[in-house]
Amino acid sequence: MQKTLLAPIAAVILLAFFCSGSQTMGQESAPTVRLDASHPPSLSLTNSYITDSGLSSYGAFFQKRGNQDVLGGSAKSHDYRELSDFFNVREANVNTVQGEWELELEGDWVTGAKVDDDFTFTPNIKYGLTDDMFIELEVRPLVIGDGKHQGEGDTSIQLFYQFTRETDDLPAFATWVEARLPTGEGSAGVDGEVHFNLTKTLMPDVRGHLEGFVLSANGGRGDEGNDRRSLQWGTGIGLDYQIDDLTICTINYLNRSSEIFGHANQQILEIGGVRQIAEDQHLKLAFDIGLDNSEEARDFGVKLLWSVEW
Repeated sequence: MQKTLLAPIAAVILLAFFCSGSQTMGQESAPTVRLDASHPPSLSLTNSYITDSGLSSYGAFFQKRGNQDVLGGSAKSHDYRELSDFFNVREANVNTVQGEWELELEGDWVTGAKVDDDFTFTPNIKYGLTDDMFIELEVRPLVIGDGKHQGEGDTSIQLFYQFTRETDDLPAFATWVEARLPTGEGSAGVDGEVHFNLTKTLMPDVRGHLEGFVLSANGGRGDEGNDRRSLQWGTGIGLDYQIDDLTICTINYLNRSSEIFGHANQQILEIGGVRQIAEDQHLKLAFDIGLDNSEEARDFGVKLLWSVEW
């Protein structure tokens, strides 16, 4: 009980510390820029000057993406602000442009009153097939320090496609599919899932996100047993806020079905953020807080990710 209460408090304190450093660094004056309304903002270390659309300046991190011209820095993914599927609710903007690579290394720790503490490591790599599509190869979470755990070495393949970019009237829309391949010890069957994402700017520096998914679970990793729910689903809503040129914070709520037959839905509150630490490099931090007391739900979790693009 005490551990469960202290964990959310620690999450808020650590997140405040993570974001507070950005306030000092963001106080340096930056040249005034203009935002092209057809190309929403993206995190960047470089200053760029964008065609005057009559809108107010948002900050020096705004620049055109994809096939648009960029002054003072290399183009990354258009409209993208680094809210990837590391978070429980991701943005609808594509991570990469054509020919771009992105490597992500993620570490997680989760704990709960009814489950053991778990430490996991998850690497993945993405490649931009077009300015609106990327493919990803990921090694499924590797449990560290648990010798009895089986199924290590499963992989998944993801294909992401952004159908529309955000306009004044319409949100950005994307869908992505992912398949788990039974390449690990004791694994069987192939899982398939499809996700749908919407992103819309609500006011200066604030965006809203919606996500829904359906998962067909077939077989499973070696430690998952035969009582795994065959059809799983989830919906989530999120908000992000741009603090300064280099930092964005987000809060998300996810309601998803249980993974085991007979268990209640999982409800998870997530608080997180992204900090650009160098050109083309980012740190992402998130805290997951379980809002129910179901058999599967983790009471508290911490996730940390480092990414680099080239």
